[in-house]
Amino acid sequence: MEFPRGEETLLIPLVEALQSEEKVVEARYFLGHPYLERPSLYLRTKGEKPQQLLKRVLKEMADSYGDLLQDFDKKADKIKA
Repeated sequence: MEFPRGEETLLIPLVEALQSEEKVVEARYFLGHPYLERPSLYLRTKGEKPQQLLKRVLKEMADSYGDLLQDFDKKADKIKA
């Protein structure tokens, strides 16, 4: 799977989350040449389709970061008051 340029910062936490999953055999990313190639993700699984596992992990990450953003907003509102 290739990612648009500028999205490679997502790859580090994504690969870490994927590697913690039982059904993941291998998860890694390649940055390649900065001008010629897009960053790409390699994912190999056992017992679950890579697409399903990737969707599930991305949803978990989105929920986690969404909660983090809400907590930050609450604390920022307290500081403003």
